[in-house]
Amino acid sequence: MRTILILSEAKYWGDLKAGLAKAGLAFLGFDKKKPNRAEIERLVAKSDLIIMRNQNVAHHSVSFAKEAAKATGKPFWIAHSFGLETILAKVGEFFPEESFELKLTSPKEKASKKAPASAKPKLSEDKSAQPKAKKKLKPMETALKNIQIEEEVDFTRDFKKY
Repeated sequence: MRTILILSEAKYWGDLKAGLAKAGLAFLGFDKKKPNRAEIERLVAKSDLIIMRNQNVAHHSVSFAKEAAKATGKPFWIAHSFGLETILAKVGEFFPEESFELKLTSPKEKASKKAPASAKPKLSEDKSAQPKAKKKLKPMETALKNIQIEEEVDFTRDFKKY
């Protein structure tokens, strides 16, 4: 089982831990504002691959990990943003003799308690064709109440009222 050290924000670790465990990889994470060189060197010694997310992690922790990886000869990779698939692809590049793939387990199908679509009552075509009224505009309604439409419209008479 390979161990991966990931330097990134701790809020991203939950998904990575679960995904790497499914792929058969152990996870080590580091996210501190004030890194300690000895602690990073200890984590690098435990890991087989070091992955650094270059954003939102203390600059010194990235440089300490990079120096420790070079000193021990362990592979490292620096990226801006990455997901589980990208990590697995990089692990496969660094360790081609091993296969790291997600072991997908099909989720159990939940028994649906909903009635089939054909059993639902259908709306009449008249109701479905008309748009739903959101809100009545009272000022507009009162202004239009006085105007009556006749077959022959006398615009001069209507405009004299206003």
